[in-house]
Amino acid sequence: MGLLYRTWFGLTGWLLAAVLCLFVVQGQVVWWQPAALWTLFAVLWFVTRTLGADPGALPVAAALVFCGWLFLTRLDPAFAHSHSWGVLLGGLLYLFGLLVPVTGWPLTRLWGGAALALLAVTALWGEASGGARAWLTVHGVRFQPVELAKVFFVLYLGKSLSRKRPSWEPVLFLGGFCLLLAWQRDLGPAVLMFLVFCWLLLQQSFSWYKLLACTAAALVGFYGSVRLFTHVENRVLAWLKPWEYLESKGYQVVQGLFALRAGGLVGQGLGQSLVHVIPQAHTDYLLAVVGEEFGFLGVCALLICYFGLAFWALRIADGLAGEEQVIALGLTLLQHLQVFLVVGGMLRLVPFTGLTLPLVSYGSTSIGSQLWMLGLLAGLSRRGGQG
Repeated sequence: MGLLYRTWFGLTGWLLAAVLCLFVVQGQVVWWQPAALWTLFAVLWFVTRTLGADPGALPVAAALVFCGWLFLTRLDPAFAHSHSWGVLLGGLLYLFGLLVPVTGWPLTRLWGGAALALLAVTALWGEASGGARAWLTVHGVRFQPVELAKVFFVLYLGKSLSRKRPSWEPVLFLGGFCLLLAWQRDLGPAVLMFLVFCWLLLQQSFSWYKLLACTAAALVGFYGSVRLFTHVENRVLAWLKPWEYLESKGYQVVQGLFALRAGGLVGQGLGQSLVHVIPQAHTDYLLAVVGEEFGFLGVCALLICYFGLAFWALRIADGLAGEEQVIALGLTLLQHLQVFLVVGGMLRLVPFTGLTLPLVSYGSTSIGSQLWMLGLLAGLSRRGGQG
């Protein structure tokens, strides 16, 4: 427990130093935002510990959230303002996941149906942004339903794949999920959910036939996406030959690589990067800004935080059994495979998917769903996980 207290004190000192540096760089900082976020995470930690759940993820998640707030303030204080409100909403969702045992509800198909319904409504009445019809506005509130649909679908998969009797139903639900996302032209989440599904399927009962089927489905889906969607073809070309398309489709990739290279070992320093030359830096490419200003060591520190979250979640999953263990593993994969796709896309290990960096990048719905997942995992730790 002493380690957690020392972690909080260290986090507080880092936050005060960061706010002071930001004040020196930009001349003004809305002080209530970091204060409100610190108070929120302190309250969440106290409530989680009081209820006997494992609060170990909260200091790490707070560090990631504060890092996102810091760099979003650098880019545009309006981004940081919206980000702060998204984190406060995420705090409520964390408490909901912690207090309401939805993972124990015997409503398997309801979760899958809710995920498909959200995507169908978005495909029919959603708003387009960045080429994808991925946004929905309800009573003046604009959000991305796919972020919630991903969590619903993992709850469905956890309950469905943990059954002893084999069934084609999860495959059909996955097909509907991916087709609806293709209709929206939002294929990044489809790739993520396909990877989560394949991992859980093989983890439950491995066979070479299943691995071959997953590989064949991935190749067919990749080829079909490239042939059917121009923006997917552009991303593949930017992945394979970014220097040949320096002034067009490869511009974002090349600028991201330049930023990471310019950062070197320790970075250019806070406020010293050319952040505005990177398109969509606040969502897709915030890690490149971190790399340019905080360097290789800063990026490594960020990735270590994600490793810490993964270790915490897997410890909880190891103490569970049955469908709850599968759900815990699915939530862990949902968060950390997304980190791999974002970092891998930036380093040209895989084509860029347009996903956000969890808990760091701009996006209220994204950060809300990420904190909800942490709340669900903390709630599971009360019922058998390592506390």
